[in-house]
Amino acid sequence: MAVSCPESAQYYSKDSINVITFGASTVEGVKGLEFQSYLTQHFTRCYINKAIRVEKYGVSGETTGESLLRLNAAISGKTGFIVILVGVNDAVRIEAGRQSIAETEANMRQIINTVLNRKLIPLICTLQFFDDRNSQRLKRVNSIITQINNRYRNIARENGVYLADINRVVRRDFSLYQDEVHPNARGYRLISFVLFDSINKIIADRFLQFTVSQNYPNPTAGHTSIDVVMPEPDKIELKIYSIQGKLMSVPINEYLNTGKHVVKLDLSQFPAGLYIYKITSYSGLYTATKKLIVSR
Repeated sequence: MAVSCPESAQYYSKDSINVITFGASTVEGVKGLEFQSYLTQHFTRCYINKAIRVEKYGVSGETTGESLLRLNAAISGKTGFIVILVGVNDAVRIEAGRQSIAETEANMRQIINTVLNRKLIPLICTLQFFDDRNSQRLKRVNSIITQINNRYRNIARENGVYLADINRVVRRDFSLYQDEVHPNARGYRLISFVLFDSINKIIADRFLQFTVSQNYPNPTAGHTSIDVVMPEPDKIELKIYSIQGKLMSVPINEYLNTGKHVVKLDLSQFPAGLYIYKITSYSGLYTATKKLIVSR
């Protein structure tokens, strides 16, 4: 079944979607499987006439510290989103007494700071568990993964950045695995859904284009609707004028938050004819003017 497209895709304000995927083996891909091809398909299907670029910067076996060393080279000259999925190998090292959780946390904080300084939009991913059903050692590793994920959630919250909670979605469904930790085709596809939804949330929060639809139905005998998409909160005033320029009504004069709003109008008391509706924002950043017809 094809991915469900978010409504925000219709109102995306940019010409392209650029996604860097950065991390260890799950990012690199294993045995010919990866999530990047799925992710590209999702964006191509839903964001019509937008340039889509999903890049892969994964190195198998890498820790957060090793990722940090190559981060600047990976993001040099890049724009857009960066998906950060690294830390499973840290958990293995921590269980073996070769690293501390504090080091992993410090490395991720530095990764996020570097990315933010480069004006990229980071998406921190929680880590999937190992299949620990036959291993006490991997049970201990998974306990550490839980702690790392909690640190990652705190980092996201403290820095005001977004989290793709892969662990919460995959949970302990090891039918999604091809080995003790790496996803199979179904698992990679599920990860692509998590990332797609997370990036769409960022777009809905930060990258909508101010849009005012034609009223529908038009012509109208009385009741009609207008869609207003706000890129940010602002006070909006909607005025309806006769074709001669007489102010007929001010149905809205209030603050609207980010997102799509459906404005419902009752024009049943208006004489038949052609009218103009104008929407302006208190900030002065947004304005739109359209015509509507009242028929009897």
